[in-house]
Amino acid sequence: MDLEQRILKLVSSNNSFIHDDCAYLSKSHQLISTDTLVENVHFNLKHFDASKIAHRLFVCNYSDIQSSGGYPEYALLNISFPTKSFKITQQIVKFFKKLLTKHNIKLIGGDTTSSSKIYLSSTFISKPIKKSEIINRKNAKVGDSIYTFKNIGFSKLGYLSIFKKRQNLNKNLLRKSKDQFLKPKIITYSNLFNRNRINSCMDISDSLYFSLKELYRQSKKKFLIDNLKDISPLLLKNLIYKNYFTLVLSSGEEFVPVFTGKLTKQDIKFFKLNRIHIIKIGSVQKGQGVIFTELENFKNNTFSHFKKTYSNL
Repeated sequence: MDLEQRILKLVSSNNSFIHDDCAYLSKSHQLISTDTLVENVHFNLKHFDASKIAHRLFVCNYSDIQSSGGYPEYALLNISFPTKSFKITQQIVKFFKKLLTKHNIKLIGGDTTSSSKIYLSSTFISKPIKKSEIINRKNAKVGDSIYTFKNIGFSKLGYLSIFKKRQNLNKNLLRKSKDQFLKPKIITYSNLFNRNRINSCMDISDSLYFSLKELYRQSKKKFLIDNLKDISPLLLKNLIYKNYFTLVLSSGEEFVPVFTGKLTKQDIKFFKLNRIHIIKIGSVQKGQGVIFTELENFKNNTFSHFKKTYSNL
């Protein structure tokens, strides 16, 4: 268990809300989620300009609220920064506010203080949502199919190409991967979820592997994963077979959902009409654990907040 998991275990003791992407405020019928970005852990000022930092701060919370079935209505913003970073911090706030306005989210408060480097924390509060409409992590059902969105893996490849100087890729792949890492796509999808046919969901912020592990653990079911190869055809075409699976499973900060349910052809078509391609990657069965039929001995190397990098690279 890493340091982050040890702290989460302490915080979540006797608190059932901690294990989902959002907490639910039962009196106001709203979801709430918070995220923090720290300079030189989640971003640096060499590769990330103000717009990219603001974008990353926005998409973290936006993704969490959506994966629980909600849509954000309000935001809080907390900022700590040194005097020397005032100008870029000011720009970050301006870009963040533009994103909020674009997505009809109201900034209702926050806090500022001084620090040795830039710390940013945002909290999103959803529009009212019935408790029965919330999608959590623990309700996967035997017989469910497991789905995610197409083109996972580019975020980690972008990280590797920038920080590990891995440039032996074609120009199109290199550009696409860097763009996804530095400025992840903001995808609106919760309005497309059919609550009657989706049983569990989690966003992919740490990695697909981590999210699958959390879903099976909380649902107490077995997840049989037999179709990773169709997630990112462009990556599969350009990478060694084994490297492809490791990349798809361990890529963090993708900010798309992995979810279980029984979608109809019409549901999948509805997503496609909105330019979102759904991939069925497996099924939920009796038992416990995650089984990958396409590979053996997968070595988890997801992002570590305390090592400032992907572990085991």
